[in-house]
Amino acid sequence: MRILFAGNVANTGYVAAKLMRNHGIEAFLLMEKNPPEIYDPLKTDPTLECKYPDWILFFDKSKLWWKFKIIQTMRKFDLIQAHYDLCIFAYLSRKPFIAQEMGDDLRVLAFQNSLRGRLLRKSYKKSRIFLHGGFTAINLLSKLKIKNSLFFPLTYDDSFFIPQTFVDNPFKDKFVIFHPTNLWWKKTIDVPITKGNDVLIHGFAIFIKKHPDSLLVIVDRGPDAEATHELIDSLGIENNVIYLKGPLNSTDLRKYYNLSDVIADQFVLGDIGLIVREALSCGKPVITFYYKDQYQNLYGDEIPILNAKTSEDIVKQLEYLSDEKIRKNLGKLGIDWNKKHHSSKIISQKMIILYKELFHGGDISTIKQKFSVLINNEI
Repeated sequence: MRILFAGNVANTGYVAAKLMRNHGIEAFLLMEKNPPEIYDPLKTDPTLECKYPDWILFFDKSKLWWKFKIIQTMRKFDLIQAHYDLCIFAYLSRKPFIAQEMGDDLRVLAFQNSLRGRLLRKSYKKSRIFLHGGFTAINLLSKLKIKNSLFFPLTYDDSFFIPQTFVDNPFKDKFVIFHPTNLWWKKTIDVPITKGNDVLIHGFAIFIKKHPDSLLVIVDRGPDAEATHELIDSLGIENNVIYLKGPLNSTDLRKYYNLSDVIADQFVLGDIGLIVREALSCGKPVITFYYKDQYQNLYGDEIPILNAKTSEDIVKQLEYLSDEKIRKNLGKLGIDWNKKHHSSKIISQKMIILYKELFHGGDISTIKQKFSVLINNEI
């Protein structure tokens, strides 16, 4: 069975293809030539030594026939796993395919009344199975009347995101909150869903009145980056904020996870993404907003992260985490929980089950049942 992972947002396609190849599956990755740095495996995997492996295939948007090249490439494979508008190409290829949402493709693009939006919705419905990453997606899929969905969080490299210690810690004797989330907090008609970075900033401004030795480390990227600087200056907390030029490559991201005491993600979406899983894998406590009960149902047990939706919530959780013993305990719980649900071993076994069942005509209920047996056997 030859599988093509189409698309490489946040290097998820690369990690998944590499994982499958390590388990004897003939997997390939199709990605854009000259991608943004955060979508480039060469910038995130130092073992590649600046050379792409021969199982990575490219399409070049500067070429006139690049769209036909994608479809032509897809037709050489038995199964395609695609995201964003590459789902449309997978549908047009007439090959069996899996659609996997990445976030804004489902939240925004799939609801647009454009040709691209309509084709994306069509491709979702024509996919053999639709993989989603959380509770919000379930509601959106219901609105789109898509019934062939399965909870399957995005793959990340748990062998890379691991706890580290540093001899020379630039933040020694500081309480450090790391905020790697895209700066996107101003709502518009076109973008009704944001990250809530301003909620964190206002909460941090209150927190440092009692804890002046605290630092907020922000990755300086996103449509509201300039507005974030203005907000921080207006609150008079600029001396307690450090900006890192973004986007960060994986090595720097792992470094700052491990240099920090607390990781703060988003406070609007209600979902758990890669940042949470990477941070837990590094043994760090996480504050974010998520639908706690619903995610407990999805996973079957409680996630060891702290919930916050308002600035007051953030202050409360930061106060709680100012105790080092609590941070260490939560960090250990996070590592254990992550290994149970997101280890390379578990994810690869789930992926193999998924592909084999689809290849042999299995249905979603059978796949879910086998996933459940797999997890229970790991407990």
